[in-house]
Amino acid sequence: DPNLAFYQSTRQTFQQGIPYHEVAELPGLPYICIRIPTGGGKTLVASHSTGIVAREFLHTDQPLVLWLTPSNTIRAQTLATLRDRRHPYRQALEQYFGAVSVLDVDEARTLQRATLEGGATILVATMQAFRVEETDGRKVYEDSGSLMSHFAGLPAEALAELECFENGQPLRSLANVLRLRRPVVVVDEAHNARTALSFATLARFRPACIVEFTATPAGGEHGSNVLYTVSAAELKAESMIKLPIRLTTHAYWKELLH
Repeated sequence: DPNLAFYQSTRQTFQQGIPYHEVAELPGLPYICIRIPTGGGKTLVASHSTGIVAREFLHTDQPLVLWLTPSNTIRAQTLATLRDRRHPYRQALEQYFGAVSVLDVDEARTLQRATLEGGATILVATMQAFRVEETDGRKVYEDSGSLMSHFAGLPAEALAELECFENGQPLRSLANVLRLRRPVVVVDEAHNARTALSFATLARFRPACIVEFTATPAGGEHGSNVLYTVSAAELKAESMIKLPIRLTTHAYWKELLH
């Protein structure tokens, strides 16, 4: 019960239990937020969180993880670091999983069942890539013969959860692969993805749980469920601010640009 678990956990962390805000589109789903200031290591914590969720909550070492970034620039950076076996983000993942595959949406549209069953699979994308009004989004929901292996011999209860043709056969789409595997969803800079459309998009993939990372969680009645928060002052006291910021003023804008 996410409501009870969240109340008990926050009572230990904050000395008072905080009510859990359930998302209407995702009833009963654990949907929590880790609040970390900009530059405080959100991606590193997200890498460790993925392993902890898989081990402690899903009891698997073969999770499918949908890792959502706020922009294509950050998506490219995240892909590069998670693929680099010398990088701390990738090494954090490998602490928990024997094998790790990191894919973008185009690669995932030919994803084979054997890959999912061979270790952890991390699909890095933007939220926009899954919206039907976008070109990439339409591809996610299209039938693809390359994904045929995922839909062989499915029991009736699994078929009932999938998007199907009129004849009852499941669409062999990436969206349906996600629905079958119930992914862990990691949302970077989550304050950009708390609209009704974002929640409706996530609901189409039947996630097992969602973990947000942001410096500015949403407040109010439908606010983020902040499980833990770190302040900038705490990071500074531990010498964990990434880089110094040095500002110099210039009287003339052309000089500034130069």
